[in-house]
Amino acid sequence: MSIRQMAAGALYAVTRSSMMSCLEELDQLQWLSEDELTARQQRWLGRVLEYANTYVPYYRDLFIEIGFHPNDFVTQPDCFTDLPLLTKDAVRQNHDRLVTTEPARQDSLIKAKTGGTTGEPIWFVQDRVYDDYRVAHNFFQMEWSGWRLGQPEGRLWGHVLTGDAGKKSIVTRLKERLVGRFHSNAFHMTPESMEQFAAQLEKRPDAVVWSYVSTMYRFAQFVQERGRPIRLHAVYTAAEPLYEYHREFIAGVFDCPVFNSYSSVETGDIACECDRHDGLHIMMRNCYLEVLRDGRPVPDGQEGEFVITNLTNLAFPLIRYQIEDGGVRRGAGCPCGRGLPVLEVAEGRVIDFFKTRDRGRVWGAFLVPMIPTLGQIKQYQIVQTSLDQIVIRIVRGGFVDEARFSEIQRACAVALGENVQVAFEYVDRLPSTPTGKHRYVVSEVEPDHL
Repeated sequence: MSIRQMAAGALYAVTRSSMMSCLEELDQLQWLSEDELTARQQRWLGRVLEYANTYVPYYRDLFIEIGFHPNDFVTQPDCFTDLPLLTKDAVRQNHDRLVTTEPARQDSLIKAKTGGTTGEPIWFVQDRVYDDYRVAHNFFQMEWSGWRLGQPEGRLWGHVLTGDAGKKSIVTRLKERLVGRFHSNAFHMTPESMEQFAAQLEKRPDAVVWSYVSTMYRFAQFVQERGRPIRLHAVYTAAEPLYEYHREFIAGVFDCPVFNSYSSVETGDIACECDRHDGLHIMMRNCYLEVLRDGRPVPDGQEGEFVITNLTNLAFPLIRYQIEDGGVRRGAGCPCGRGLPVLEVAEGRVIDFFKTRDRGRVWGAFLVPMIPTLGQIKQYQIVQTSLDQIVIRIVRGGFVDEARFSEIQRACAVALGENVQVAFEYVDRLPSTPTGKHRYVVSEVEPDHL
């Protein structure tokens, strides 16, 4: 163990002892069987329901309205699915009534918001317990790469905290320097900022870097063009779908494994790959995850919509929250031996499904693997502008084989209908979301046009 690692452990033990306790809990829980973890998760979920009934006006009134009491869940756990789903609009409309009224917890509220990737941002609050588990889950996932507390940690990222919570104190900045944490702004990437970040990484070959998929992919392109190799310990990607061509390119440039993770600002960590890279383990201590279709649970192995109940943020409980993502929960476990169940798929926003005239919804990402085969493309975006029109906007990095455009036209005709036309546009740049992320697949067709 290095001096820095020993110093980091001592520093966190003094300044964030409760977070370190959370990390120790996560380290122990992962090796329990799935049945043992499920039994514990039922108790954690029961406590959330009891707390919401006592201290959160929105849920207290809702439970009375539908005739539900947390004691019902203790004796009949299946009644949980009788609770209505919580939509993003409902969170916006009932924000104040979703905040805890417990005086002790109100003293530790952190105001935050989502990035608004799929629409209007959502405001909510978090408490210190949630923040302890958030940091602990972050460290816990990095440990799966062999990382240890005190190794350098880079962030090509942005934050959505507001007010005083978003300002770093002198103590925080000193702590980050001591533990080897450093940042670059994903909201505004320039050649100068990427050069500065690359220079920092050159000094830290044992660093782990966290990034949005699109920003890490863009940074990897910059490093390749720069011509001076950089080796990392591992890369963790989040916030966007990680496609195989992303993984292969990033891993090749930095000569390290790439770990896919899945989280959201409002619910925290949901799932992450271990070193076997065989699906994403669900973070059962942080969230209760349901996979539904038409509001009902689907069997393992079948695709559905994710519905999340956070188990650690009592300040603003999100119970059966429609996160607007979809995927598959796998029945078989992971060869690593951890009891945490596995998501086979965790990508694709519900909003990024294409609508068709007579074929229902089609996952827009069916085109994604085809785009890189066209040639030297820095960025692209696939947009459904109408039921009969797809526009593919491309930022060229060199030669593009336009003769292959017809292959994409045929693929769209098969998936979306013979009347669908595909237009290709070359652009100088593509807009990012307010949080610096890039949406690969966008549908501008309103649901009521179905």
